[in-house]
Amino acid sequence: MDQDNLRALATLLTFIAFIALSISVFRKNRKAYFEDAALLPFAEDDSNRQQERNGKDVENHNE
Repeated sequence: MDQDNLRALATLLTFIAFIALSISVFRKNRKAYFEDAALLPFAEDDSNRQQERNGKDVENHNE
């Protein structure tokens, strides 16, 4: 197998992977997953919320 055949095979495999990934991403049943993932930067971590509550409780008791 010469170098040109290897390049053609690599191009073909990359194209097949691109098509498979595109089909996987744009399937309708994955929409809810991606909508939830889009909101992750805005979600608070439970441990952060508990720390904030504990900090506010401590501040209220100190006053």
